[in-house]
This record gives sequence, C-alpha cells and structure tokens, in this order.
Amino acid sequence: MAVSQKELLSDSYYQALPAASGWQQNSHLSLAFIWMLGVVCVLDSAIISSLLTPIKAEFGFSDEQMGRFSSMFTLAGIIGAPIMGTLANRFNRKTVLLIGATVWSVASLSTGLATGFIGLLLWRVLTGFSEAAYNTVAPGWLADLYRPRWRNVVFSLYMLRNKIGTAAALALGSLLASEYGWRTAFFVAGLPGIVLVLLLLRVKEPTIGAMDSAQTANTTPEKTGIRDSLAVFRYPAYVLHTVALLLFFIAMSVQIWIPAYLHRVFALTNPQASGFLAQVLLYTLPMGLIGGYFSSLLLRQYRWGFPLFLASTSLLAALAFTLAYSSPTLSHAQVGIAAGIAAFGFSAGTLTTLIVETVPPQLRNSAMAYSIVLTSGLAGVIGPELVGQLSDRYSLGIAMYVAPVAYASAGAVWLVLALWQTRVQIKTTAE
Repeated sequence: MAVSQKELLSDSYYQALPAASGWQQNSHLSLAFIWMLGVVCVLDSAIISSLLTPIKAEFGFSDEQMGRFSSMFTLAGIIGAPIMGTLANRFNRKTVLLIGATVWSVASLSTGLATGFIGLLLWRVLTGFSEAAYNTVAPGWLADLYRPRWRNVVFSLYMLRNKIGTAAALALGSLLASEYGWRTAFFVAGLPGIVLVLLLLRVKEPTIGAMDSAQTANTTPEKTGIRDSLAVFRYPAYVLHTVALLLFFIAMSVQIWIPAYLHRVFALTNPQASGFLAQVLLYTLPMGLIGGYFSSLLLRQYRWGFPLFLASTSLLAALAFTLAYSSPTLSHAQVGIAAGIAAFGFSAGTLTTLIVETVPPQLRNSAMAYSIVLTSGLAGVIGPELVGQLSDRYSLGIAMYVAPVAYASAGAVWLVLALWQTRVQIKTTAE
C-alpha cells in the first residue's frame, strides 16, 4: 500500500515501527561514531591540500603533477565505490566499513614514508580506494537510524564533517609542516581512524529500511547484485540530481587550490593562506545546521523544495566566487571566498538527503556508490587536474574560474529538477 508524503511526516505513522530498547540512545551513539569517523575520513583525504607548497618545494613537481595526486586519489575512490557498495549489499556494512577505515588509516600513515612521486601517488591511491567504504556505507546507515522527517537535519550534521575535517587538515597540516616537516602531518592524520575502528566494534549496525515503514522494517532485505543495483537509474529525480552533483563537486574540488591561489596572487605564506581557509570553514559551520533545520521545516512537504533550495545556494556561490577571483584586493577576495563557502554550505545536508530519498531503501548503498562514481568521484578526477593544466598554461588566477562556472551549471540543473518535481506534484494531486 502506498504511503503519502503527509503520512510520512506524521509521528503516528511510525508507531507501528519496531521499538528496540534504548533505540534513541543507540541511534545517537551510532551517529556520533559514524560522524567522527567521517571527520577523520575527510582529514585524511584533505590533508594534502595544506601540503601542496612544501611537497612541491621539496620535489619540484609541476602543478599538473600536484593536481594528479588529487585526481588519482579520487579515481581510486571511483573504482572502490561500486566494489564497496556490492560488498555491503552482499555481506555486512559494518565489516566493510571497519576494514576500509583500517586500510585508509594505515595508508595515510605510510604516505609520510614516501620518497618520490610514485610512492606518494600509490599511498594516496590506496587511501582513496579504502575511503570509498565510508562514503558508500555511511549515508544509508544514518538513514536507517532516523525517521524521514529528521533526515535532512541529520545529513546536515553529517555534512559538517567536510568542513571540520578540511579545516583540521588545513590547520594541522600547515602547522606540522612548518614545524616538523610535511611527513609528520601524514603520521598524525592516520592515527585517529585506528582509535575509532576500535570504538565502532561495539556499535550495532541498524536494520536496512527500519525507519521507513513497518513493512520494510519487518522484511529481511534482499541481497542486491550489480545488475539489480542499476535500477537506481530508473528514477528520473535521482538521475537529474546526480548530474547536478557532478557539476557541483567539480566546483568543490577547486577548493584545494585556494591556499595556493592566495599564496601566489596575494603573497600570503602557506600557513597564512591555509589558516584563512580553515577559519572560514569553521566560522561557516552553523550555516549547514541552520539550512538543514529550516529547509526541513519549510520545504520538505513540497517535491520541488529541496531542489530549489540547492539551486538557489549554488547560484549564490557562483556569484560570490566570481567576485572573489576577479578582485585585485586581498580583503575583497577573502570576503568573496567566505561568502561562497557559506552559500553552498547552507544546503550541504540536502545533497545527501536527495540521494537516499529518491530511491527505495534497499537501493541506498547502490545509489551512494554510483553517486560517488559519477559525481564526487568523476568530479575529483576532472576538477583538480583541469585547474592544474589551466594554471600551467595560463595562470592559477584564470584556472580558479572553473569553480563559479561549475556552480552556476549545477544550479541550472537543480532548477530543472525543481520544475520537474513541481509537475509531478501537480499531477499526483490531480489524481
């Protein structure tokens, strides 16, 4: 029997759901550990952004080579995502998550021992491959902890891991590199993941679909194979959202070049440039929670609400970054960068909410896996290397315009999705 949007938003609908003893406490504890592991995951992936200048200085790599570290890291994640998604569907999400976290932590530690381009590249590739376990499993895990009415808030909190992890990577990496050398930053970044793996051993994995309906919660989930997982592409909202995410993450991938941009264009030192970006990420943290709460409160009942919200914030980010990279004044450039980061951060949680809610519960691992491959994965390959090549050919100042162009394009696709969802809602209401 179909369930209406109104019923999903009512608490009475969930009274039929199985109520395990201490459910709230276990859900909050699981959220806390998964969130902390996400911060560490981002820390390990972003730590190199604060070390581009000292690594380049030691080895004399070109900008194209420096961009390749990020591109190959992301390519490894693209390869790893469907593998991790299939393993999670076939076996156990918790096992896949713990093994992945262990491997990426060891790989991050080992990066500090690399002695040349190939060594650095191989360890970064292994880190990216194993981090696909977290990126694939975590969203579906969190969706199974909380009711749909709270998911956008939960995913807004979940997405804060990006800013906190990146800010920690920038601040910690630049500080350790200036005081003890860039290798020490990788040694320190790899340790927290090992600790969290030990803590997560005691956390119970939630039942797939437990918070979606009583019928789903009481049904043993089918094992989904690779062919079955392709069913996610039968959902037009998921496909359109995926296209927009690809463009959005191309823009996001340019962020790793911001410290280098401020260093070269405005002569800031590497610690000053990295420190500025870290502060901006931390100062704009509340934006995600505020946006997640109010968008859930005001827009969830409308099919077009979340896509329109994403379109608006992405277009604002495009405008802010255009002003930032066209300004000859440091203070104006910094204000523009801060405004752009705040704008796209306002709707960050909704990015994941639409992925898990545009497909059925049993397809969420697959939806996340393909989303990683087709969006943040492909974008992470294209964006950094494209900026590196444009920088070598023209200048980094010109190359940075990749970000506002991509943000504007993503906003346009989300506008199309909002209009399509409006049409669907009108048709559904008429029937």
